[in-house]
Parts: sequence; structure tokens; C-alpha cells
Amino acid sequence: MSVSRRSLLKTGASLSLATFASIIWPRPAASQSDLKQGYADSSGVKLFFVQGGEGELMLFLHGAPDTGLLYASQLAEFGRDHLAVAPNLRGFAPSGQPDAVEAYAMPRLLDDVHALLRHFGRERCVLVGNDWGGYIAWVFASAYPRHVRRLIILNAPHPAVFLREIRSSAAQIRASQYEREYSSATAPFPSWYNYYRADPIKVPASIADAAQLEMPDLAARFFADAAEPPATTSLRVDVPTLVLWGMQDPVCLPGQLDGLHDFAPNATVVRIDDAGHRPMQSHPTLVNRAIRDFLRK
Repeated sequence: MSVSRRSLLKTGASLSLATFASIIWPRPAASQSDLKQGYADSSGVKLFFVQGGEGELMLFLHGAPDTGLLYASQLAEFGRDHLAVAPNLRGFAPSGQPDAVEAYAMPRLLDDVHALLRHFGRERCVLVGNDWGGYIAWVFASAYPRHVRRLIILNAPHPAVFLREIRSSAAQIRASQYEREYSSATAPFPSWYNYYRADPIKVPASIADAAQLEMPDLAARFFADAAEPPATTSLRVDVPTLVLWGMQDPVCLPGQLDGLHDFAPNATVVRIDDAGHRPMQSHPTLVNRAIRDFLRK
């Protein structure tokens, strides 16, 4: 499939709301008032978000070191007929940035998704995630399927597959060495480094080093004290899932797709040969079309 390239807009955390609105809301009658910002409360941690549109909730979760602005093109497209919401995850200003490593453990991240659902008064959503946002989305959809109508993943490893790959793939171990740097950094460091510090999956230095590491109990670490008891701790995702994967991603290698259907039997996988880690930015037309087709099924 050939896709015409657009010139990409480089957005960042410092982008003003007015500028952001002009970028993502291209309708002729659009104005800054079409786009709203606010905060949801998650047990005292404030989660900043940008929202647009009305309809079914579509929740977009970014990764590190991005913000909700990662999804500018998707907010423009799906805000036409959905309530499209892009939060900044905890640790990413202007959302709250707790200091404690344990504040970034998976149970707290799952609680944040529940907090966003409560804030918007919704029981279900279409959940979209990239990088760490996708990692959270995989776990949330597995544990709380009644809250997720559809799951959309963009270059984010399923935790069980990631654990397998960093224990058996020398290439993935090399690609993930940056995580070891984040985990061993000395203060001061960005709050979002704590995502890697709190994750029970630790990247080894080599295949030989991997053999010496104890296998973590992901269920125990991911759900032990989550505010809402999970329906299952199997990490199997049974909700309909679309996986969009940039095959040139330097950190999430294509091996992350091998055996994925063992954990997501209802997944449709779309490989984008010339995309990298953020296909929603590099290939917005292709990504938006694929999501549209998936939501219509």
C-alpha cells in the first residue's frame, strides 16, 4: 500500500493550547474553544489532558519521552466523531510528577486509566497506546476487558513477549540497553525514568547475563494492590485488537510480534515497512485509515 507523505509538524510539551488547537483541529469553523484542557485526579496525582469532540471515548496514551501531543493527527481525525482524549501520563508535566519509584509501578498506572474513565463518566473506551502507553494498555485491556471495547497498539511490546525477547534475543537485548541506563542513572533525573525503575522486567547486559536473572512474577507485580481487582491476571487480551507496527523501530524490534497471538488471539497486525517507533506521526494517513477500518468492523 502506498501512502503520500505529509510534512510533519514537530510538537512538544511547550506548545501552547492555541497553537495546538490550530494544528489538530483543521475544520473551517474550528477555534480554540473546540479544544479543551483539564485535569483528572488519580488518588492525588493530577493528570493533565487535552480533549476534543463528542461521542464514544477514545483514550490515547503516549510513551517516553513524549506527551499527549504525540497524537495530534489522531485527535484531529477521531475528534470529529469521538470524544478524543490525550492525557500526559504521570511524570510528564504538567501532570503530577511523584518522586517515589513505586508511584510508577503498574498498579498505579492502571489506576490512572480508571481515573480517566471516571473523570469522563464512561464505563468503556477505545484504548490506544504507544511505547509505555501501549505497555499499560496491553495490561489494562487484559485485566479489565469490560472497560475496553477495542484496543489499538502502536509499537508497544506485550509484557510477556517483551520478557521472552530480552531473555532470548541478543538483538533485542542490545536494542534495550538504554533501559539499563535509565535504571542506573544518578539523581537528578527526569521523573519518567521511574517507569523503567519500577518495571519488574529488567534488561540484562547480555544473553549470558539473562540466564542469571530470576524470572519475575508479572501478575503479582502488576496487580497486587491495584485499586480495582482484575478480572484475570493471565495477561491474555481477548478484546479485538489492532497492532500497528513500524518495522524500522530501533528499540522495539519485529521479534516482538512473534507469538503475539498466543497472548492476543483477536489481534490484527499491520506491519508498516518504512515506519519507525512513532508511526502515528510518520504515517498519519495510513494509521488513521487503518484505525477507521478497524473501528468500523
